Amino acid sequence: MGYRVTLVFMFLGLLSGWGLAQDQGQDQGSSSGGRSDSHDHRRPQESRFKRPLFLSGKVVLDDGEPPAVSTQVELICQGTTIEQVFTSGEGSFSFQINLAGSGPNNRLPTDASIASSPFAGGLVGAGSGTNSSFGPSLESSIRYDSVNLSACELEAKLAGFRSDKIRLGPRRALDDPDVGVIVLHRSVRAETATISLKTLAAPKDAKKAYEKALKELGKKKVNLKKTSKELEKAVKIYSEFAAAWQLLGEVRLELKDQPAARQAFELAMAADSQYAKPYIALAMLEIDEEHWEEAARLSGQALELDSQLIRAHYFFALANSSLGRLDIAEASALQVQRSSSAKRYPLTHYILGWILSEKGDFQAAAEEYRRLVEIRPSSVIGQRLQEQLSGWT
Repeated sequence: MGYRVTLVFMFLGLLSGWGLAQDQGQDQGSSSGGRSDSHDHRRPQESRFKRPLFLSGKVVLDDGEPPAVSTQVELICQGTTIEQVFTSGEGSFSFQINLAGSGPNNRLPTDASIASSPFAGGLVGAGSGTNSSFGPSLESSIRYDSVNLSACELEAKLAGFRSDKIRLGPRRALDDPDVGVIVLHRSVRAETATISLKTLAAPKDAKKAYEKALKELGKKKVNLKKTSKELEKAVKIYSEFAAAWQLLGEVRLELKDQPAARQAFELAMAADSQYAKPYIALAMLEIDEEHWEEAARLSGQALELDSQLIRAHYFFALANSSLGRLDIAEASALQVQRSSSAKRYPLTHYILGWILSEKGDFQAAAEEYRRLVEIRPSSVIGQRLQEQLSGWT
């Protein structure tokens, strides 16, 4: 039983949606191809799929002014973060979605054989860059140069603020890309654990390099190597620049250099022990390697800094359930489900279902499993759970 659970949780850890997910690729590239039986019919369809879709807008504070710092904007579909970009100094942002079936920045596969279908539930792997296939093909959602984004929304992320959301809908490549304004409202309680106070003490040149990196991340086509160099410059000037070390770790993950990313996260944690982000990042890497005890320790330390960090609760529940600490895991899993971010962590239904089944409450476990099947009916785990539920009835 323990071995089977470990195998399942091994890929659960890959579903945390980590990383910067920036548009790094070129606009050009071959299409994945249509599904027509005729070669003559396929060619014109491929050419029409090559037109990209653009989304743009602006982030402002509730007083109408743009944020003083670059702000992260997320494209979220069915509870899963698909893309993340950063605003410019004026608060503007833009996304480019490649409707072609291939290319380094493609997020919308048009062929069922492609391994990631994010708008149908596909998730980008955490740390390792692995893609997991969840949900059916998007062929029913994408028609030539249009895509149905009705299950998607845009949200800004800035510590100490809560964000309005922009709900999207069906869009065509030639539509006006402007989606409007996202307003940030000051929260009563600022999440200080997600901000490193060491940033305030950084020398001017270090801050300048850090800001250049943020500016690069805000571009439509991100040069990750250039971003990495600017961040390396920042931490060379100021070794206690925890926020720069943290961002460098995230960039290195995008560059598929996990050992270097781990080193950057560890240095971020050493630079500022009150900064929660590196604890969470390292917990994710430990889960990726099935080091459950270390993952539980790191995510627990993050929760000691801020008990409301939902991502930390998710990793804490995942690690402790794998260690057989059912009550501790259940408490954190329930915390995730009760939060406003619950949609981003649908696999807490699996965690709770397994915990309840271990406790002998099969009726409640079946309810949790059914909820996950409703959300991810065509996923690998969804299909396994349907088989298990059939065996229970």
